[in-house]
Amino acid sequence: MLIRRAVVQDAEAIAAIAESVRYREGDAIPAHGYLVFVGTPQEYATRLADISTSFVAELDGKVIAFLLSSFSSGNTATQIIDDEVQTRIFGEDALLIDQIGVSPDARGLGAGSLMLERTFSAAKPTRATACIMHWPLRNERSIGFFAGRCGFRCIGEYDEGNGFLWGIYEWKADGTQGDPRYPVGRFLYAGLANEVDFAERAERLRLLPILLRAAASQLNEDTLDVAPRPGAWTPRQVIHHMADAHQVMAERARLILTEENPPVKTFEENLWAELADAKTAPIEESLRILDGLHARLARLLASRPYEDLSKEMLHPQQGPVKLDRLLSYLDWHGRHHTAQVLAMAS
Repeated sequence: MLIRRAVVQDAEAIAAIAESVRYREGDAIPAHGYLVFVGTPQEYATRLADISTSFVAELDGKVIAFLLSSFSSGNTATQIIDDEVQTRIFGEDALLIDQIGVSPDARGLGAGSLMLERTFSAAKPTRATACIMHWPLRNERSIGFFAGRCGFRCIGEYDEGNGFLWGIYEWKADGTQGDPRYPVGRFLYAGLANEVDFAERAERLRLLPILLRAAASQLNEDTLDVAPRPGAWTPRQVIHHMADAHQVMAERARLILTEENPPVKTFEENLWAELADAKTAPIEESLRILDGLHARLARLLASRPYEDLSKEMLHPQQGPVKLDRLLSYLDWHGRHHTAQVLAMAS
């Protein structure tokens, strides 16, 4: 297999490969992987003319795979609409691995790994990132490649205004990428959601208790009270914390919807997690709380106009906080702790 730099003349072959693995709702298979933003041959030709950190894999004279990367946000498939998102992707002079496409009949030959090795050898980045779809269909093959095989870690999630939720994955040459305490990365707020992204967020909130139950079902009594590291919460404490915190956040949402800039209180989550019920109660008690809480919250959000997202509460530490930001944090918080439970169960 020959790995070489991509040239403008490769644009047609690259577009054909990308089209063969395009994400199609209802047909995409996470285990096979997919690309979402597929360009035309002309668009790929323009990108190849602008960047030099891209490679193709050839087998018997035929292009079977491609890797496009860039040190800047211009002319990429990754849609960046927020400064904080851009900083998390390109900060510290990071190289974005923008797209990897492998022809379906060439899977399993190692083309992706060889192209990434060649890219790192040529560009010599101290930091690299990749953006992988998490919603509505988690791209398991790409996550397995970047996180499982190449050592990347998720450092945050963001949406782009089209209903898709993306995970930002990071690699560092010194091995300090990510933080194992945050399996979906630290919270990242990209600004007021549009109506499409808000509808998808509301759906994730509705489904959260189902996903948490699936993760919790893999725990047993021997693991429920075992902390993953010194000082960390046990799975039991995490699940009870989710019920406690989500009740607080749901109450704040109702205050925002019914009062003018209501002041809210903080709560000492670490002290709550040390209370007897949080350390000893059956997790089913909190799972049931979350079942009802999220069902009602989803029903409430469906009844409200989009403009309500701009209404605010007054937080004693954060100042004015929009309902949109509160719900964005609630969405992240649920998936963050569900991922922790799943990791502790494995």
